[in-house]
Parts: sequence; C-alpha cells; structure tokens
Amino acid sequence: MVRASRLVAAMKMLLPALAITLVALVLIWPQISRNTADIPVDQAPVTLEDVDTLRMANPRFVGQDENDQPFEIVARAATQIGDTGQAVELDHPQADMVNKDGTWVSLNAEEGVWFKDASVVNLTGGVALFHDAGHQLVTEEAMIDMGPGNVFSEVPTQGQSPGGTIRGEGMQSLDRGARIIFTGKARAVLYSTGASE
Repeated sequence: MVRASRLVAAMKMLLPALAITLVALVLIWPQISRNTADIPVDQAPVTLEDVDTLRMANPRFVGQDENDQPFEIVARAATQIGDTGQAVELDHPQADMVNKDGTWVSLNAEEGVWFKDASVVNLTGGVALFHDAGHQLVTEEAMIDMGPGNVFSEVPTQGQSPGGTIRGEGMQSLDRGARIIFTGKARAVLYSTGASE
C-alpha cells in the first residue's frame, strides 16, 4: 500500500510537469523552425573585409546638374571606397543626361568611380558615348563632369555619326553633347550626301 501511494504521489507531480513541457514545446516549436528556415544554407560567410565595406546591388542615383537638368547613374553594383562614402566604385555603370530640348546623352563602361563631392565619374574599360542625334564615341577612358555635363578623354577615341567617322587622340564632349571636339591628331572620313546614283 505504501509503495502504491508513493507511485500515485510521484505521478501527480510528474504528469503536470510533463503536460507543461509539451504545451511549451508546441508553442515554441514554430518559432524555432521558422528561424532555422530563414538561414540561407549556401550564403557565403561574412568576412571582416565585408563589415568595413558598404556594397549595393543594382543602385540607381539621380540628381540635377548646375542648370537643374536631371541626370541618372545606374550600375550592376556599387561599393563604397573608404570611410567617408564620397567615392563609390561602380560595376558596369551607365550615366544618362537629359538636355532642356529633350535630347539625351548616355555613357556606359565596364568600371567606374564616382566622386560624389566633386560630382565627377571616372570611367574605364570600353567606354561608349551615345547621343540621340546618332553620334557614337568609343574610347578606353573618360571623365564625366556631371555639373556642366562635359565628358573628357585623353586617350585615342573613335567616333561615328550619320555624316561620317572620325578618329582622334582624345575628345571633349561639351554642353551635354551639343559640341564634340577631337583633340590631338585627328582624321575624319565624311560621307557624301549629294552623290548621284
């Protein structure tokens, strides 16, 4: 009899404790499974270098030049250089500028660095400039001064338009493409529009 009463007393304490444990497990389990499901298995580990670097995918920067004309800079990725955030490394950047008359100029390259405080973008690696009048310039390096909308290159540049082709040792695209000057030794081939068939 004594053994049976001890067993009953133990069960009176054990069963409520077991019931409370099961209820707590039912309430907590969804939170545990949700948190583990949110952890991507194939995510690369974060290194100390990544902590000091701010990187953004598919960024889009918009602004206005000194004449209140809009410009836009987009890229596949942007990485902050240094602690100040004033220099941004751009992967496959594209810069678009719109003129008051509705014409536009677009530049793209493989790489670039945007100095935000100076409003300057340095482009490298297969730089191409397009003007909606049909002009196209190709060079390896160029610098865009976003303030006045000027583009400069001090390396060989090739250009083509409906009127012909031109090659120079450098170029200047001024006033958002309104004037294009080839610098150094230049050679132009002009297409004749008045030739009879």
